[in-house]
Amino acid sequence: MKVNQSKADPSRAKLKRVLIVEDEPSAREATGRYLEHCGFEVAAAASAKEAVQRASELGPEVVVCDWQLAGGDNGAVVARQLQSRFGAAIIFVTAHPLDELRDATRDLDVATYLRKPISLATLAATINDVLSSPA
Repeated sequence: MKVNQSKADPSRAKLKRVLIVEDEPSAREATGRYLEHCGFEVAAAASAKEAVQRASELGPEVVVCDWQLAGGDNGAVVARQLQSRFGAAIIFVTAHPLDELRDATRDLDVATYLRKPISLATLAATINDVLSSPA
């Protein structure tokens, strides 16, 4: 998935920027395409290292982050890095018990937690809600 470059296209300058951190390729691709269709500027990453790189390029306002990533990466660790560096709102998605995720992220300012499977329409609406909420 490519990152839409606001600098190259002034008409895209006001798009809301979303980073997807998801290790499952089909979920990452489908989510990215749907959010782009909804008018978001989207970047996607499969790992913690890639997430930091993509975030540096995009400067996300929202990070949609899976909790358990392949290769031993932990979404909570990724979210801490991204929130501290970019001030991004965090939306966690997981198939694991939400209580465990909440316990693991008590030190983070998490906008919301969503349980997989989640519809893409619900995710887009949640992102819009997070972006329109007063800081």
